[in-house]
Amino acid sequence: MPTARPPLDGLRILKLAVADCDHSLAFYERVFGAERIAQADHRDANGAIYAYICDIPGFGKIDLRLLPEHAAVARKMDPISLHIADKATLDSWAEFLDSLGDVHHSGVFATGLSWAIGVEDPDGRVIKLFSREGHGPEIKATPDNPWMKN
Repeated sequence: MPTARPPLDGLRILKLAVADCDHSLAFYERVFGAERIAQADHRDANGAIYAYICDIPGFGKIDLRLLPEHAAVARKMDPISLHIADKATLDSWAEFLDSLGDVHHSGVFATGLSWAIGVEDPDGRVIKLFSREGHGPEIKATPDNPWMKN
């Protein structure tokens, strides 16, 4: 008979394979407010950076790891879904993303239970923002929404 499962104590870090560390760092800083932890930079024997460790307020730590082949395979995956308080805040996110001018995103759309936005990062991954505020059955999700096909 197995012993009792010990508890977990939270997520330490989420590692994302990227094709270009600097480009991905700039994106996550600009879009999600990521803060680079410079003393945690990972460098190879020649001093070249192969990973940035960042803290994203309201989320936690991410590791932007230079692995171009893995990043290409993960294109269109949606490994991160974040909570947003309500639809009004989600609308503010859409306005903010529009104001950046060059961030590919879905705009606000209805899902089966709530509202969401999909944001594409430099490697083609989709980060989804979901409102905690739901909607009633009178609001229908779009079954062929390309942002929900991953």
